[in-house]
Amino acid sequence: MIAVPAMTILAALGGAKLILSGAVSESKLDLIAGIAVGLVALVLSMFGAFHAKQKKFIWGMLYAAAYLALLMLSNLLFFGEGYGAILPNAAAAFTGGVIGSMIGGGKRRPARRT
Repeated sequence: MIAVPAMTILAALGGAKLILSGAVSESKLDLIAGIAVGLVALVLSMFGAFHAKQKKFIWGMLYAAAYLALLMLSNLLFFGEGYGAILPNAAAAFTGGVIGSMIGGGKRRPARRT
């Protein structure tokens, strides 16, 4: 559970580094935030799907939904305001959740013995 905030902070710092270096304009901040939310949701839902015994896709999506709820709650607690534009972040989180759940829920091949 410590990895989720750490991944979010690292993704935000990476976006800030791109903006400060001049590689990306500041007007693309929403896009960078959406990509960061999507990537963290992808990794988190893949983790949830890997560790679920049954209904892997649903568990992966629940992990992505819980991450989005955690993001909204932390924004409310730390900054005193909710998300104004929740739809792009929700779309990014659920897109990452779907892709991560499909990757994590796939059939694993048995290991080859040589």
